[in-house]
Amino acid sequence: MKKFLILPIALLGSSPALAQMQRDPGAALANADANGDGAITRAEFQQSRAARFDKADRNHDGAVSRDDFKRLARFRPDAVERLSALIAEADANGDGRVTRDEIGKAPMPMFDRADANQDGRVDQAELAAFKAKAAELRKQR
Repeated sequence: MKKFLILPIALLGSSPALAQMQRDPGAALANADANGDGAITRAEFQQSRAARFDKADRNHDGAVSRDDFKRLARFRPDAVERLSALIAEADANGDGRVTRDEIGKAPMPMFDRADANQDGRVDQAELAAFKAKAAELRKQR
């Protein structure tokens, strides 16, 4: 079983935001709180994924693929391999690219894991528990 589907995080490329989110996967959730009410709804998280998609589509061809990360490949080939695996998870038609439609239909296991009571929103207690679990998993690697 996959521990996390971090495609929305990985799609940011090699940015300071990505580095911070790699240390704290819960940051992708926390940053999705569009209305600032302290809870992240499924819709807010989906909108956040769409915004990250726009940033990740660096060549503006309407899809995210390895072609969008050529610079990263020169400096962090290990990161590109992880990105390729994450892209493959959301690539419904197997063409090596993730389109806006595919990311819109892709499962959101990170949100689902954080939403412990399955009410369609991640509150501050659930977010804290998710972050603690993610930190524990990182230590085990």
